[in-house]
Order: sequence, then structure tokens, then C-alpha cells
Amino acid sequence: MGNHLTQTEDKLFLLKHAPLGMAEIDANGTIAYQNKKAEAFLKHLANSPSGNTGNIFDILIPHAPELVDEIKNFIASETEPGADVPGCFSHSLLKEKKINLTLNKIQPGSFLVCFEEKNATNLNGYSIQQALHDKAVIQGKFEIAANVLHDIGNAIVGLSSFTNRIKRTIELDNADNLQNLCGFFQAQYETLQNAFGQVKADAIIKLVNGIAQTQKDYKKDLTNSNAEQLHIITHIQDIINIQRQYLNGSETTEMKPVYIGSLIKDCLSMLFASFNKRSISLKVEVPEELPVIKGDRTKLMQVILNILKNSIEAIDFYAMEKSISITASTCGDELVMTIKDSGRGFDEETARKLFTRGFTTKDNGTGLGLEHCKVIMENHGGAISITSEGPGKGADTTLLFKI
Repeated sequence: MGNHLTQTEDKLFLLKHAPLGMAEIDANGTIAYQNKKAEAFLKHLANSPSGNTGNIFDILIPHAPELVDEIKNFIASETEPGADVPGCFSHSLLKEKKINLTLNKIQPGSFLVCFEEKNATNLNGYSIQQALHDKAVIQGKFEIAANVLHDIGNAIVGLSSFTNRIKRTIELDNADNLQNLCGFFQAQYETLQNAFGQVKADAIIKLVNGIAQTQKDYKKDLTNSNAEQLHIITHIQDIINIQRQYLNGSETTEMKPVYIGSLIKDCLSMLFASFNKRSISLKVEVPEELPVIKGDRTKLMQVILNILKNSIEAIDFYAMEKSISITASTCGDELVMTIKDSGRGFDEETARKLFTRGFTTKDNGTGLGLEHCKVIMENHGGAISITSEGPGKGADTTLLFKI
């Protein structure tokens, strides 16, 4: 066989100084030429210091006999009549050693084998490059998150301003004026009776009394709703401030006495629209006499909100049964809170990954929510677990707090 790669000095120079191990073989696997990198690699693979590496098939068979068959099939297909276009074969050889093998047809009956070994240095370089890339991505996400928090904060400030304006308007509306008018008509009953008759006089007084009572009830409802909105806005601002501290690297945990029933009530107030829109029935069994726990109220609200949102989103909009129940009780020195939903549930494989950073079952999820909840609970000396009997059978989330 002619040594095609050594016919010119240029080709020999390129082979000699190539960064990869390169060898020329014929259709029978006989090595016609190999550079130093290929020679060292094949000697190591053949475990033959004497240099008995004359045939690549003999060297590869002990390690990967199926690979030899694939190479022979490739060579056979390239030596058939009509196979004029040079082909290429690639294979990951000995994966545990991170070696890639590439076979190229260069001329009829002549093939070029390339070996690339991804050694520790290359892998470390790749790891460093990947780490720098991941760091840049994370930094970009932090910047996006900071901008989003800034925009939400501005929107909340505007919402708070309008809500306070509504509060002042409600306070200026004096419902007692109508009540005073009722008193005036009552005092002038005889005059009204003489002017309109008894039936009409009674109707006027009854009508004004009804309007006054309706206005009074309306103002009470508006006042309560407005106060609740301001309360929710305050909590949202607290959450935004905590997230800003987290982004700035100055996250703090302020432990204060917290009543779990109050946390649940505040979270449900913020999610009322979601429950109502999806027609999800809600059952809450939280005794008034439960002991208080110590914790960061805003962070614990984040945990409960996240779990409730997951439960809501796990329930199909058109499902026959749509329910979420919340219970709380004491067990020894622990307070146990359970959130049970009739959602889609999950299998054992999903269960093992739930708290893995980056894992999500949602189309637009980040995979950070549950992992963050776990960190918060552990920082409070508590724990979180989520179980399901299987797909379509809902899920139970248990939160354990130290009393």
C-alpha cells in the first residue's frame, strides 16, 4: 500500500505537529503511518512498551470489540463501488477515559484515524470556562431580578398611593349626615304627614333610613377592604425588601414571635382571587390556641405562599374535584402544618428531585422555589416534605416548626 500521507513533506509536517493523535490505516487496519501522539496513545492502549502496535483492530478488540465491527462496516461501505465521496465515522471510545475516535476516508483504501483524549487539564479548562459562563448567567439573572424588583416596587408605591387616596375619600364621606337627615324627618313627621299623608310620610322616613343604613354598611365594607389592601401592600413591600437584601448579599433573618394562624390568613388574603377564579374549595382547621413560633414573618410567608401557589397551579382548571385543605396542630415540641391538595400529584422519580435546585415540572418554572423554601425552613430549625400517592392523586406538604 502506498503511504499517501507521507508523499509530500507538507502533509508529513501537518501530521507530525497536529494537536491530535493521527494514524493512517488501510482497509485491514494495518497502520501505515502514525504521529507521536497516536503512537503514545496506541502503545498505552495496547499495553505494549515494545511498540507492537501494527494493527489498530488488534489493539481495539480487547477494549471495544463492537467498535471494531462498526469501523470494519464503515470501511466496507466506503470501499464498495460507487462510494466516491469520502465519508466520516465518529465514536466515543472508552468513555471512562474520555477518548474520542474519528475515522475519515482520504483515498480509496486509505483512512485517517484521529484520537482526542480529554485529559484532566482539558476537563479542568472546560470546567473553568463552564463555571465562568454559569457565573455570567447567574449575574445576568440577578440583574434582571433586580430590575424586576425595582419595577414591582415602583408599581407598589403607585398602588399604595391610590389606595391611601381611597382611604382619605372614605374618611371624608360622613355617613352620619344621612342619619341626621333621618332624625330631622322623624322630628318633622307631623308636618310630612299633613303635607303628603301618613302612608307617604312613613315611606319617606323608611326610605331615608334604609339609604342611611346601606351607606353605613357600604362604608364599613370599603373601610375593611381598604385596610386589608394596605395590609397586603405592606407585606409585598416587605417581601420585595427581603429579596433586595438577598440580591445585595446582605440577607438577614429577624426572629420574632409569630402566630401561624395569622400567617395563613394573610397568605390566603393575597391568594383569594386565585381561589375564586379557579373555584377551588378551601378548608382551614387552625386552632386559636396554637402556640407561637419564632421566625422571620416575611420569609415564612414566602414559604406558605409558594406552597399554596404550587397547590393551586397543580389543580386542573376543569377538574371535577378542586380542593385545598390547611391544618395545623402540635406534636411534642413541634408545630405541624399540612397543606393537602387534589392536584395532579407526582411519581417517585419526581419526588426525589423536588428540592433539587433547577428542577421544575412547570413550563415556565425556575426550579428555585422549593429549594428556597427548604433553605428558609432549615434556617428556622424546621423542615419541609412533600409526598404524593402518585399521578392524579394530589399532594401533601408538611411544614415542621420548632415551638
